[in-house]
Amino acid sequence: MSSSFTRLKILLVDDDVGCLRSLENLLEIDGHEITTATRGQEAVNLARQLRREKREPVLSILDYHVPDLSGLETFELLSQELPGLGAIFVSGDTSSGLEERILSAGGMALVRKPLDSVRIRGAVKTFQRRWEPGTEEDFLV
Repeated sequence: MSSSFTRLKILLVDDDVGCLRSLENLLEIDGHEITTATRGQEAVNLARQLRREKREPVLSILDYHVPDLSGLETFELLSQELPGLGAIFVSGDTSSGLEERILSAGGMALVRKPLDSVRIRGAVKTFQRRWEPGTEEDFLV
């Protein structure tokens, strides 16, 4: 970690527990504070709780397909609870137009499954550079 490293609070949402734990471990190794949920509504409830506790995440990493709400629906509800929340979506869905739907809904990136640690870390670091005060970099993954 560089001296300019800022620990991010990240909310992970994925119904695939194996994928969720892999992401959690990867991002914790990188020094981030992680909260996890396996369903969309669970994530929204956690966001409310974290806001009350003054421990709001600044970034969410969401599976596009979760059983109770879509990733986009989840992000919309999370954004109501946590204005300014960043979002990186992950998905194994290869349908055309998916990335455009995500970006038009306010998502910052789509990382395709199976997940690649380099791409996830790159997306998080790019978000981090944009989020940190005093930076004016564009978000490109």
